[in-house]
Amino acid sequence: MKILAGSNQEKVLALAQLTEDLLDELGYTDYHPKLSAAHLTIELKARHRSSGHRLHCYGCTLAHEIPLRDLQGAHKRYALARRRDKDLVGIFFSLSGFHLTARTWFSRLDAPDRSDYHLLGVDKICALLRRAKLIASSDQIIHAIESRILARLEAGHLVFATGRFYWIFRIETKRGAAYAVLDAYGSPVSPRVGISFKRLDGSLKGKRLLNLQAMEKVLLALAESGQKNIEFLSRETKEPLDELREVLQELLDEGFLIAEPAGQPRWRCNRYSVKPEFDIFLRLARLFLDSAQRFKFLRSNFAVQMLVAGLRPYLEERFHLKLSEEERSWLPRFLAVSPSALSYALFAPADEFISTSEELEHSHLPGPEKERLRTQHLSTLYANLLLRYATDAQDSRFDEMLRHKGVRGHLYRITAKAASADELFFSMKGESYLTLAVPSVAGVADQKALGHQAAVNGEMLLSNAKALMHIQEFDYAIELFDRALKELKDPGKLLEAWYCKGSCLSNQKRYAAAITCLNEALRYDSNYKEAWLHKATCLRGLGDNSGAVHCARRAIEIDPAYDEARDFLRST
Repeated sequence: MKILAGSNQEKVLALAQLTEDLLDELGYTDYHPKLSAAHLTIELKARHRSSGHRLHCYGCTLAHEIPLRDLQGAHKRYALARRRDKDLVGIFFSLSGFHLTARTWFSRLDAPDRSDYHLLGVDKICALLRRAKLIASSDQIIHAIESRILARLEAGHLVFATGRFYWIFRIETKRGAAYAVLDAYGSPVSPRVGISFKRLDGSLKGKRLLNLQAMEKVLLALAESGQKNIEFLSRETKEPLDELREVLQELLDEGFLIAEPAGQPRWRCNRYSVKPEFDIFLRLARLFLDSAQRFKFLRSNFAVQMLVAGLRPYLEERFHLKLSEEERSWLPRFLAVSPSALSYALFAPADEFISTSEELEHSHLPGPEKERLRTQHLSTLYANLLLRYATDAQDSRFDEMLRHKGVRGHLYRITAKAASADELFFSMKGESYLTLAVPSVAGVADQKALGHQAAVNGEMLLSNAKALMHIQEFDYAIELFDRALKELKDPGKLLEAWYCKGSCLSNQKRYAAAITCLNEALRYDSNYKEAWLHKATCLRGLGDNSGAVHCARRAIEIDPAYDEARDFLRST
């Protein structure tokens, strides 16, 4: 860990700020610092907020580990002060850590000699900073850099500059030594900030800055729009051509992109696109699914193509799943609208889930019991996905994502129960249904013809009612079909509304009411074979087998190749 500043005076002031931040997290206040710019050290007295115990703190920022001599000197000063105050606490902060000989000497001190003295090196300082939420965890930072860079990472360290924390990584690329800078939480910094560190940190001399911000912009633009040349990308990303040329070369070297020659000069005319491979999708998913651009990435043409091509087999292999045909159909669609759920499915640890699955597979339980436990186990995975889906559903961009996928209705239902051994503790359930009307191109407000506006409203009601029908919310659907029937004028739409309402009633076994609706549909088109067959089903449900046979035969008269009607007759 380093402090970067233009002078020793600025460094020691930064050290004082950092020390006070750390002590604040430990519960100390009432600071009295004594700074030494010549030695880059701070000696500070403070008081604990709750216990009132006094603190003797010593901190330094050096280019090397603290040697034994310096530690012994600081501990000696603490021991002398402790003779006057038996409750005195001592802390030694070192941003560069402690030499092995110093650590060994300290560990061998007797308890009375060591007293209440504590060494805080880099690891403990970083732990305090994470506890104070001033930096992200090391795992998060490694994830953040490795999702952006394939090249070999030589070293990475935390720096404190201008009152903020940053992570600097030295990288060995195909084009030589480079470095990258992330902020405290793993997001790329601007080139201006990144280049400023080169003037302050001698270890970056001769290395070029990787513009991670521009790389992300380019990847997102190409994921959305496919093959594009550098001039289009410059307009899209607002990056200068000369800098973008460097960025594109880095992305080619990293294996993210492919370039298709399209004339001379190549750098200006080449058409670039994201390499269409699922491994590349996984790298971009790591980069974007937890970022502010998660919905934009998930809507991109590249993400859609990769999800269709590779998601199902990847999940089945990753979780050792045997999905049913129904699950194979809806699970990819579900994940395609929820970035958080998809991120969990792609990257959350799967070992525990797989272990339980394998135990079930090799158990000697009876088949039905094994299947019941398998369904219960899979339900646990789905619950974790739904929790993350619920988080996305609170985002204002979620509705637009559903519309983009053609969704017209969205029902979210949740139940929570808890009990002690003696009584029910609580039981709650709730549901939220969202209709997603699609505005006309001109916008309803611009429609001057009242009749046209009513037709638009009727079609929206019909579309939303059909969506409810497909998710088997038949009561809600019937209510909307009734409203649509009052608004619609087009015979084709009226036929569709009557037929769909009849289907809903039939599913509820309200056969007489369903037949009334199907008769209305047939009034608009007497050759509507589906309505005849559905009417046959309702008549059979009422016990009228002869009437059911007559309707099924009428459907076959309309379409002799109507296999469903022939199957119905064979089963009647």
